[in-house]
Amino acid sequence: MADSPDKHGKDHFFELGIRHLAAGNIQDAIEALRKAAETDPENARVFSTLGIACELARDYEQARRAYDRAIELDPGNAATKNNLAELARRQGNRNTAALLYDSAIASDPLFIEPYLNIARMFMDLQSFAMAEPYLRKILEIEPDNAEALNLLGVITSVTARNEEAVGHFQEAIRRDANQASVYSNLGAALRNAGDMKRAILAFEKAGELSPNSLSVMNNLGVLYRETGDLERAEYFLRRAAEFYPENPFPHFNLAELYITRDEYEAAVDHLKRYLAIVPLDLDSLFKLSGIARLADRLGDVTGEMESFLRETPPQDPRREIVRQWLKRARSKSGRAER
Repeated sequence: MADSPDKHGKDHFFELGIRHLAAGNIQDAIEALRKAAETDPENARVFSTLGIACELARDYEQARRAYDRAIELDPGNAATKNNLAELARRQGNRNTAALLYDSAIASDPLFIEPYLNIARMFMDLQSFAMAEPYLRKILEIEPDNAEALNLLGVITSVTARNEEAVGHFQEAIRRDANQASVYSNLGAALRNAGDMKRAILAFEKAGELSPNSLSVMNNLGVLYRETGDLERAEYFLRRAAEFYPENPFPHFNLAELYITRDEYEAAVDHLKRYLAIVPLDLDSLFKLSGIARLADRLGDVTGEMESFLRETPPQDPRREIVRQWLKRARSKSGRAER
């Protein structure tokens, strides 16, 4: 016989829903929380938790309704407004999300989460000037917040305030020294500031914490190449290419490395792999043609040129340049033009 609301205490179904949610039994949690809502229809916490469960089940419309009801019952609840804002952002309703984040902040100015979430949303949109004040406000409230320091470091780095960015990343590391991404961000800022030695040290530390990170391996490869340690550069770039064969950048950087060492056969191979993934990169296409001439492999690159012509729209002005180059390549390789 099915449980009825009258059979148990007022909080029974809510507590059952919480237990199911903690165990990852999302559908059971939703069923229990809906019964809790029937039992206690004026409890905002029940509806807010039901919204979380529905969101985890990707039933976004039911999640929105549950959050809306929770806010009706408890209009000042910042956490529920933040959850509803996150749902709106996930569904692409950024203006609504921004209003809800700001409303959550107004309801509880010391609640950090909506500041972080609206800053991340603006950063995703590359609206760095909009994101920055929220992060600085977090640091007024909570000066040791490592995530805010890291995100502020990212903003100051991409807006060419490299020395300030280095300071923010160093502060973030002092607060939490176990985040590979922060060391990686520090390495990028140090590289932008021209401090290659310290940049390498930062990326090496990131590599200790996350040894198979594509970003770390690729950046270390580039840095070692730029500082003349070609053996270490090759080690990291080859590892990156082996771990992530479908990513174009390790192949491109390996090609650059082999060009530096006058190893044109290997450079051609990696440029061809790069162009198989990024076929419309015209600059790399012409670089490949030049290296192919040096390696006496001119005939090997006509396929990439033909692929470019297949992939680009007829109105692309670059097509005529490629046609002329292809005509010369076919002539030199002894192929009749079609």
